[in-house]
Amino acid sequence: MKKGAFVAVLFATLIGLSGFDFRQHSIPLEEIRSGGPPKDGIPAILDPRFLAAPEAHFLEDGDLIIGVVQEGMAKAYPLRILVWHEVVNDRLGAQPIAVTY
Repeated sequence: MKKGAFVAVLFATLIGLSGFDFRQHSIPLEEIRSGGPPKDGIPAILDPRFLAAPEAHFLEDGDLIIGVVQEGMAKAYPLRILVWHEVVNDRLGAQPIAVTY
């Protein structure tokens, strides 16, 4: 495939898949690369399991967490796990929550 044909196919694909109009681009289309995993390429955690803090031996004292507290209930989501999954779909009591990183 010639370079011009490749650019035309890439252009049509970008508009078709993303909905964005790339006709007034400032970067040559053939230089645009993927920025990471495809859509749904990073699985969310759908059924998180929790440990009592003294049992979480995989965590170190300085590890960061995202903490959620609501109506007297608290949960901790370690960034050590969130960097690999980015989203946790969970519940606090009957309330559904999404924790994102």
